[in-house]
Order: sequence, then C-alpha cells, then structure tokens
Amino acid sequence: MSSPFVLHDELQRLQEDQSTYSIPNEVTIQGRTDPELTRYLNDITDSIEVSSDNITDPLVFDKIRSFIKNFQHVNPRIAAKLLDIILSAFKAEIKSTSEDMENNEKETFASHRQNLELYGFLVHWILMVAGNRPSSSTSTTSSKSRKGKSRMDDDKGHDWSSQKLKAFDLVALLLEYKLSKIWPLTPERGTFISLFTKPAFQLFEHPPAPKTNVTAAAIKMRAFKILALSIKYYDQMFPAQTTIMQNLQYWEHSAEPMAELLTFMNEKYAVTQLADEILREVSKKEFKDMSNKEVKDSSNPKTFSAFLIKLSELSPKCILKNLGLLIDQLGSESYTMRMAIVDILGNLIVELSTHTSENSSSQINEFFDYLEVRMLDPISFVRSRVLQSYLKILDIKSKFPKRRHALGVLALRHLEDKSSVVRKYAIRALTKLISTHPYSMYGGELDLEEWQRKLDKIKEEMSSVRTADEVAAMTGMAAASIREQQQQQHQTSQQSTHNEEQAEQQESDREQPKSNNDNDVEMTDASQDNTTSENQQQSTEPTSPSKAANDESNRETTPQPTAEPVPQYTIISPEKMQQLTLMRTFHMDAVKFVQQLHVAIPIICQLLSSKSKPEVLEAMDFLVTAHNYKVKPAADGIKKMLHLIWTKDTSDEGKGIKMKLLDCYRTLYFEPDGRLSRRENINTTARNLIHLTFNTTLAELTSLEQLLCTVMAEDPLPEAVIDKLWSVYGFTRANIPKAQRRGAIIILGMLAKAKTEIVSEKVELLLRIGLGPLGKGDLSLARYTCIALQRLAGTKQPEKGRSVYEGMRLPMQHAIFPRLKDIIESPTDSIEWFSVTEQAINTIYLLGEHPDVLCAEIIRNKTTKVFGERERSRTPASGTNDEPNSEPMEIDYDLSASQQALPYPQNPVFQSSTELSQLVFLVGHVALKQIVHLEILEAAWKKKKGKKDENESGTGGDDELDQVGGTAEDDIGDTITHIREREVLFGPNSLLARYGPLLTEICARNKIYTDRTLQMMATLALAKFMCVSSDYCEKHLQLLFTILERSKDATIRSNIVIALGDMAVCFNTLIDENISFLYNRLSDESTLVKKNAVMVLTHLILNGMVKVKGQISEMARCVEDPDQRIADLAKLFFTELATKDNAIYNNLPDILSNLTNCEPKVEEEKFRRIMRFIFSFDFAEKEKQAENVVDKLCQRFVNTDDQRIWRDIAFCLSLLPFKSEKSYRKLMENMAGYQDKLHEESVHRSFMEIIAKGRAQKMTKPELKSIIDELEQRVQKHSGQQKSDEDDNDEPVNNTPTTKKKRVLRSKRATSSNTKETAGKSGGPASKKKPARKRKRTIEESDEESDMELDDFDGGDDDDDGEEDDDDDDDMVDEEDDYEEEQEKEPQDVPKDKDDDDEMSSGQ
Repeated sequence: MSSPFVLHDELQRLQEDQSTYSIPNEVTIQGRTDPELTRYLNDITDSIEVSSDNITDPLVFDKIRSFIKNFQHVNPRIAAKLLDIILSAFKAEIKSTSEDMENNEKETFASHRQNLELYGFLVHWILMVAGNRPSSSTSTTSSKSRKGKSRMDDDKGHDWSSQKLKAFDLVALLLEYKLSKIWPLTPERGTFISLFTKPAFQLFEHPPAPKTNVTAAAIKMRAFKILALSIKYYDQMFPAQTTIMQNLQYWEHSAEPMAELLTFMNEKYAVTQLADEILREVSKKEFKDMSNKEVKDSSNPKTFSAFLIKLSELSPKCILKNLGLLIDQLGSESYTMRMAIVDILGNLIVELSTHTSENSSSQINEFFDYLEVRMLDPISFVRSRVLQSYLKILDIKSKFPKRRHALGVLALRHLEDKSSVVRKYAIRALTKLISTHPYSMYGGELDLEEWQRKLDKIKEEMSSVRTADEVAAMTGMAAASIREQQQQQHQTSQQSTHNEEQAEQQESDREQPKSNNDNDVEMTDASQDNTTSENQQQSTEPTSPSKAANDESNRETTPQPTAEPVPQYTIISPEKMQQLTLMRTFHMDAVKFVQQLHVAIPIICQLLSSKSKPEVLEAMDFLVTAHNYKVKPAADGIKKMLHLIWTKDTSDEGKGIKMKLLDCYRTLYFEPDGRLSRRENINTTARNLIHLTFNTTLAELTSLEQLLCTVMAEDPLPEAVIDKLWSVYGFTRANIPKAQRRGAIIILGMLAKAKTEIVSEKVELLLRIGLGPLGKGDLSLARYTCIALQRLAGTKQPEKGRSVYEGMRLPMQHAIFPRLKDIIESPTDSIEWFSVTEQAINTIYLLGEHPDVLCAEIIRNKTTKVFGERERSRTPASGTNDEPNSEPMEIDYDLSASQQALPYPQNPVFQSSTELSQLVFLVGHVALKQIVHLEILEAAWKKKKGKKDENESGTGGDDELDQVGGTAEDDIGDTITHIREREVLFGPNSLLARYGPLLTEICARNKIYTDRTLQMMATLALAKFMCVSSDYCEKHLQLLFTILERSKDATIRSNIVIALGDMAVCFNTLIDENISFLYNRLSDESTLVKKNAVMVLTHLILNGMVKVKGQISEMARCVEDPDQRIADLAKLFFTELATKDNAIYNNLPDILSNLTNCEPKVEEEKFRRIMRFIFSFDFAEKEKQAENVVDKLCQRFVNTDDQRIWRDIAFCLSLLPFKSEKSYRKLMENMAGYQDKLHEESVHRSFMEIIAKGRAQKMTKPELKSIIDELEQRVQKHSGQQKSDEDDNDEPVNNTPTTKKKRVLRSKRATSSNTKETAGKSGGPASKKKPARKRKRTIEESDEESDMELDDFDGGDDDDDGEEDDDDDDDMVDEEDDYEEEQEKEPQDVPKDKDDDDEMSSGQ
C-alpha cells in the first residue's frame, strides 16, 4: 500500500463526513452502467478469492471503498453481491487467523492484524450504510437500455437482514477468539472492537418494524452477543454504559432493547456489573416534570421509566438488588418515574410471592406499604398506576388476606376520587377482588346474611368449648385430675339415677312432700361427694341428664350454697380449637369483605351517570360480577343500569354504553345455560323477565320497555319464551302469585310495542283474564292489560314533522269496548280504580272509532249512580257508613249548615264520596282525551284534504284565491279550535259543560267536601278542564292558585304544579303572567312539590315557553337543597341553561340580588357553594362580559354597609377568571367604592386571591404585571390603614369639634336616606340620585339605602313582581272566599297511597 492504513485515523475521517472521505485510488461509480460495475466486482472477486491477503492491495481495497462510498447509488443487487464477496473473504481470513493462533505462529500475527483491520473497517462501513439505505432504490444509472418491469424490480427495496445476520455471526465468531494475542495493546484493541460495537448499537437507534420477523429477532440476539463478548472480554463496559445511557436519553424506543440487552448479559454471560452501574447512575439522576415547558435538556423520564419497568419484568433480581437506590425516585418531581417505581414494586411482589422465606415476606410487606402510601400521590396517573399494580398482584395464587382488606379500603376511598381514571381502576380493583376472592368454601357466593349466620354459629360453638389446658388454667387443676374426675363423675351420675328412683317410690307410697325426697337425694349426693377430694367438688365437667334434673329440682326447693356456679364447657383437642379459630378468622374476613362491597355498591350506582364512558363500563362490569356472586345490593344497581338505555347514541361512546348494557342483560337474563335442557332454559328466561318487573318504579319500567324493544329489534326473543309468558298470564288451573301474572302481561305489553302481533293474536285471552273476573279482583292486572291492548294501535313511525298518529281504529261493537266499560263501572272502593280507569279511557280513545259516544254513556251511568235515589229503607247514615274508606257525610253537612245557615237536607245530594271522586276523575280525564281526539281528527281531515288536492290539479287563479281568502285546511283548524274553546265546556249540548260548576263547587268549598280523595280528584279534574279552553282557564286560574297556596295536601299541590306546566304549553300568556306562583313552589315544604316544580320550570324555561325572570334565584337555592335529587335536577337545569346564549350572564345580577338580600338569608357557606357552581360555567369568557361583571359587582359595594354582603360580593369577584388587564383595570377604577371594606379579613383575602390569579398566569405581559403590582400595593395600603383606624377607635375618643361635625353630617345623611325611602313608599316622586362621594366610611349606612341601589341594579323586577302578586290577591273571584284555609279535622277516610299519588301526579 502506498500509505500505511491507520485504523484510528481512518475511523475519525469516516465519522467526520462520509461524502468528503478521500480514497487514494478512488474509482468512479456514479454514472457507470450495471455491466461495468459487475466487471469491477469480478476483478475484486478474482483477487480476494485467491487469497484473503490480497485485501492489502491498494487497488483492490480502494475499489471496494469506492463502492461503499457510493453505496446509496448502486443497484441493490450489485451491492448485495459486493457484501457477499467481502463477507466470504472475511470468513476465510478469520479461519486462517484462528488456525495460526491455535498453532501459535506469532510471525503471522502482524499480517493477520492488518488484514482483519482492513476487513473489519469494510464490514463496519457497509453495516453502517446498509442500515440507512432507503427502502426503494434511487439508482442513477445512465443506461437507458433497461426499461419496463425488470427496471422496476431493481428499484424495489432490498432486505439486508440475511447479510447483516451473516456479518454479525462472523464478528461474534471472531470475538470468541483471544484477540489480545494479535492486539496486545488495549487502545488498539479497543479501536478494533469498536468497529463492531457501534453497528450493533446502531440497530437500536431505529424503531422496530411493526411486524418483526424471525430474522430481525435473530439479528438482535447476534448484536446482544457481540456486545456481551466485547464487554466481558475486551473492556468495553464503560463505552457500553455511556452508549446505553445516551440511547435512553435520546431514543424513546430504545428502552425495551436496552433492558433485554442487560438481561441477556446477566443470564448468558453472568455480566451483572453493567446493569448495576446503569441502575446506580439512573438512581442518581434528577428527573423533572416534562409537562413544564420551561424544562429543557433534562433527562427523558418516559424512556428511563419504560426501561426500568421492562428490566423489572425480565430480571427482577437485578432490580431487587438495587432497589435501595431506586426507591428514592418515589420522591422524584417527575410523576412518570414515580409510576415506574410503582410498577417495579408490583412486579417484585409478584416475583417474591413464589418464594416462602421470611426475608421475602418482610420485603413483600414493605413493598405493600410503599404502594399504599403512593395512593396519596397528588398526581392521578400515579394513583391509577398503583391500582393497576394491584390488579396484577390479584392474579397470582397468593391471596395476602390482610392486604386484600387494605386494598378494599383504598378502592372504597378512591371511588370518590376527583379523577375519573382513578375511579375507573378503583372499580376494576373491586371487580377483581370479587372474581379472585378466596372465600370459596361454600360455593363462592357472597351472601352477607349467609356468611354472618355461619360466623355466628362458629362463635357460639367456640363459646361453649375449651381445651383441657384452658380448663385446667381456669380451675387450677391439671389435665390428669380432670380425667380422673370424669371417671368419678360417671359413677356419681349412676348413683344419682338410683336415688331418683327410690325417691319417686317413697313419694308414691307415703305421699310426703317432694321437698323431703329432695333432701334425701341431696344428702345422698353429699355423702357421695364426701368420698372425693375438695378439688373434685369444683369440677366443671358436665353431669349426666338425670343428675342435672335432680340439681334443678334441688335449686327450686332447697337453699343452695353461696358459691358461684362454674360455667360448663365441652373439652376438645387443641387441634380442633385451632381449626375453629382459623374458621372464625376466615369467616370474619369474608364478612368484612362482603360489607365493603355493600358500602361500595351505592357509590358505584351513582357513577353509572358519570360523563366518562370507561368509568360507566367498569361500573356495569362490577355490578354484573357482584350480581353473579349473589351480592344482594347489586340487584338495585342492575335496575339502575336500565336508565343507560337512554344514552344518546350520536357518538361512539353512547353506542358503546348501550351495546354494553344490552350485553349485560343478555348475559344475566336471556342467554341459555348450557347445563340445562331447552325447556328449562325457556322457563328460566321467562322467570327472569317476570322478576325484572318486581318492586320497580315507573321510570324503571319505562327504561325496561325501551331495552326490550331494542332487544326485539336486534335479536328477537325465541317464540317459546313468549308462549311461556302467555301461559303464565292465562294460567287458571291453580292460584299463582298476583305479581307473577302481572309481570307476565307487563313484559308482553313491552314486547308488543316492538312487535304488535304478540298481542293481536291473544285479544280474547286478554279480555277473558285481564278484563274478566281475575282483572276485577286484581285491578293492577286490569291496568296492565289495558296497556297491552293499546299496542293494537301500532307504533308511530318516525316521520318528518310532528304529525299526529291516527293508529288502528276498531268499531265500537268490538268485544274490547264492552269489557272496558264493564271494568270502569265495576263498583269498588280501591284507590287503584283511578289508574285502571285512566288506562281504560286511554285504550278507548286510542282504539275506538267514536270513543266520545262510549265515554258519554259511561259518564251518564256513573252520574246516575252517584246522584240517584237509593232504597227508602236505608237511612242517610246507613248509606254513608257502609263505605269503609270515607267519613260519614252527615258530619260534613253539619259543618256546611253551620257555615252557610242553610236548612239541613233530608237526604244527601250524592250517595258516596268515593263514587263522586270517581265521577269527577272520569269527567276530567275524558275532557283531556277529547282534545287529543280532536287533534287527531283535525290531522286526519287535513291529510285527507291534502291527498284530494294532490289528485285534483288546480289553476294559478285558485292558488291566488287560496292565498287571499284562506284554504280549507285553515277552515278545519278554525273549526276545531272553536269546538275546543267554546263547545266542549260551554256548548248547550255538551255533556262535559254540565260538570264544570260541580268541579268548581267541590274545589272552592273544601270545608264542606272534606274527603281527601274527593278534593284531590276534583282539583285534578279542574286542572284538566282548564287545559281544554283558555276562557275556562282564565276564569278559574285564580281559584287554582288559591288552592296551590293554601292547600295542606302535598299531592294536590304537586298535581297543580304539573298541571300549570301543561297549561303553559297550551296558554302561554296566561301562565307567564302568573309564573311567580310556580316559582314560589321551589320553597315548598314538601319534597315532592319542590321536585316537580323544579322539573316543570326546567322544561318550560329550557324550551322557551316562559321567560327567565328574577325568581331564578330560587332555582339557584335548590342547588344546595337537602334532597339530593332536587339538587341534581337544579344543577342539570343550570348546566343546560349555560348552553343558551348569555343566559346565565344576563340573569347573574338578579341571582346575586335575591340571594344576598333574601329573608331568611342563605347561609354563607351554602351561598359560596352555590356561586362557585354557577361561576363554574365560563359565561364571562369575552373580555367585555368580564369587565361588565366586574363593574357591576364593584358598584354593589357602594350602596351597602352589611359586612356579609361585602364578603359575598368579594367572593364572587374572586371567582371570575381575570384573564386580561382590562378586568384588573376595572378593579382599579372602582377602588373608591370598596377601599373602605378591605379591612374585613374575608374581603381582603378574596382580593388577594384575585391578585394571585394574575400572577399565576403564564406569559404575563409587562402591562398586566405592573397593574397587578399597583393593585396589590393599594389593597395592602387600604387594608392596613383601615386596621390602624380600627385600633385607634378602640382608644377613648376626644369630643373635638371635628368629630362632632362628622357626626352631624352622618346623622343628616341618615335622615335624608330615611326621608327618601319614606317618599318612595308613599308614592311620591323619586328624587334623582346623586353620585356617591369618594370618601372613607367610618360608620355603617342604613339598609334602606342599600335596597334602593339594588333596585337600580336589578331593574326593579322584584318590586314589580311584588306589586303583581298584591294585585292578583285583590282580583280573586268570589269563589275563592269559600275556600277554607283551615280544616277543623283531618279526614281519615282514605289512606294515602304514595305510589298512586305519584302516578296521578305524573299523569299529566
């Protein structure tokens, strides 16, 4: 060679810039054709195949280097051939070198060294460039002769895996020899070894392919082997350590291969020092929180944490040895590193659980302690990672009973965690605790009552047994003496039996008192006892039954010695006692675990309504698992899951929740059991469906109906199950529970909503069972039968617009209608009659062609029955006392006679309060259904007219006439409206018109008509009548409001609230003018009334039917209502209201005014919670809105001296975001209004929070910073000045002229204020308000001045509303005067049924 080849220098030149790397005899490669390049390769092959020593030829070596330098521009086929030639020669050189080393031919070492360096350099270079070659060739060959498919094949990417694998095999083969013989000097040997370690490490700088093949895995293992050999035999530990740390720092994907490398060296080559050094270096690193953008050039905690976790999985012993150093990272600022240590602790616990040594047990307990402490980590990701570690631990065989209980406590606590991720894993941990619980002794079920019963039984057994040693310790006797006493006791029992027989014989012969015989027996016993020792007389062993009987007889008649009785125990072996102790502990642990589940289930049921989909899915999994393990409260959770069927499926999350719900219910109730026969599976499914209807609310039944309809649409139930339900419903051969028959028809009615044929084929059975004798005996069955019959009308198909569904109509001669008429007219005093009648009338109007004809006949018959004369022989008293559910009506007439001074009637006007209640209910509901029927007729006529117009082609002139004079559709609408307004309740031929005065009479004269049910039904019927006609509504509205305000019956008030909501839909103007009556119910003492008021107002306001007024503050107060459901409804209202444009922003002044000035005042802490909730909606996002709110709030300081109001205003100010300097500037501008309030500690604290918000903002502008500093200085200044003034006021005050002057001025201002208020109250002209002077207040102003300013802020809404209320009270009709506020006695005739009241409340 012309110049010596120095490996170190060449590597340096190569690393600087490969493109400028100079080659003495460089051959031009770019631009050459493939045949020319092939010729070059043939020359190289001919040279080095003859002898591997020919690599020293400069022409050959430089020609190869020229190829490698232009490797990216060479055809992949030619490049692969070149690599094969080099590797073949390299293999020959290695073989030659190994033979000479074995023969110890030292004179050849120098030539071998040179050859190996040259080959090593070439292999190093080609491995480096082959790894960076693009996937598709960009060959720039100038030849134009190769075109088409063959050229495309050459351009495709080449897989270098096989060549790399071959090269790494050769390198590993070379490194296994003792190369120190050839390179005796460490630096030169290290340089040569680095030729191969660098390509090996370079493999890990590139992310692995998504699908790694076998060759890639083999290459990785060869690289591991090369690195392990280099580190073990050639002192490459420090360079390897540096490279590994650099890889972990810069390449996130290198974490896993680096951990695998350390594990490989540890297991295959016993190289543990490198892992120890790396772990020691990692433990010393300081990791920062990468979420902070200001952190730069810090260690990457994500990669290091992944590396540690992977290493703990592959080589836990290595981690365990260095855990003492790594555990300090639990205090790291980076939560990612803390998560990694948590994962490591979990993996180590799993690893150590396979060992049984005491050392491993203590280590496991220590690790558990660390995990439990980490559950208090401030970062939710760390807490969730702890729970994930517990999930892995629960899968192992070791159960750790004490730690399982601790995990249950932690999971229970974090079910209320603020992070949804933590809550999700807490639920999953509880689910895993159930599925892996160790209490499988009795089949694995977790019934608390059963476990508690078995625990009590074990405790009772343990209380009556002792071991021999325990008894000896209690009595002072040894075990041997006890055994001796047992033998003597047996003899004593035999003698006692003999004495008892003698005593009985003597008693029968001499007929002496029993006490003498007892004394004889006692003496005999005493004589026998004298033969024993004194210790034996104190024996605690049980005696025979005969002796026990004698002893009892002795205690009855003979004085006993004063010695305390010794308790008697059964002696068992120590092994048996130990077994009982373990059983008791086992059962106590089981009971504790099941109790934890009972506490968790109500919380998890609340999480079913979470906004987080994963959390909801985990809650569903938990409830299903708990239900399968027979945890009883889980059944309530399964019912609550039903409401998830209403989840909006507009997103993937909604669809996922609904699909999960359907899967859960299929698994629990519908899927057949493979262990049962087909018939048993059908019976089981039918039984499960029926059980779903037991103890359910109306809301749960509605949700169940929707779920079953969805199931029928996707995967219908088998026909055999439906037939089984019909057989249960129609079973008459024996008595079956009523609930079972009801459940069957409920389910069938739900299924028929999706498939009408289910009911249409069984109409005769429905009439025979549900509307026959069984239905009359069970009115609930009749009610659900009517609902099932309604399915005959079919289901409205979704169409555009809000068209009325006509449904299928049957002739009035159909068998259904006589049965419905019969069930309505059947005499009964049951409160269930009202719900049955409601559904029966619904069925008539839904299915009948002329339902009004049948209902008119029913009303006439009922009227005749109520007001017709009875037999003369029956007195009025007998006619009323035969009703068990109503009070005697004579008392009512006595009361009315005393009030009205009218003559006492000889016979009652009506025969029964119950029947009159039924009549008014019947009339009211028919009136309501009649207007629905009119709407259906209107829609049908218009539809018919529209089809007729389509068939007849009109001219343009006709269209113009229609536009001028109106169309036939308009005439139809006007006609129906006239009928509804003037004919139904006011027409001369209208039947319903006859009952309007009756309803008014009953409702207005409640002192006369005292029956509670009658009043409730009459009020409900009156409200329904008012929904028919606006004239009738306007006429009787004040009567309804009077009843609403004065009635003591919560059900009546609740019904009126719901009815007002319906009236607002029909006659918006009438209700909107009197909406304050509805708002007043938000402060009703009844929870039912208040809840319905919240729901009605929410519906009306959110749908734009009434305007939002100042009374919305009452809704804000409901946010902190003691009843959780009312509070949730109020929060839902504000959440939806916040989606409206500026709705909360516009009403904020009214809310603040009413909440801060209401009487009684809202508690301060409650007020803060309310405002914190309202301000959580970012209604002041825009700068202008925020400025206005700040300005308005600051103005409120000026006109009040109430310190409580100061604190409230300041607190509301602190809740604003203050994102811009304009808001702070507005605070500065209004400083004069509140500077004299800053001495109040709470006010000062709120302003300091505002200042802290500004300082906490990132990228603070200089202008904002300066104004915040100025604001803080002024706040501190005025706060300190006021406090110093207060301190001065504590000292004696001198009566100086200045002080007197101030007092005179203040008294004048106070007098002026009072004068202004008096003028305002008397209706005098209001004087103009002068601008407030900027002065420091030293005394409190009057409350009247504060109220005047609040009126300006509120726009006078409160006063106006108050005036309207007064006017409304004055305008009451004469009928109200007859309504009595106080009832002299509370009626006891009709017991209140809460469920029925609720149903009637929700009927509208």
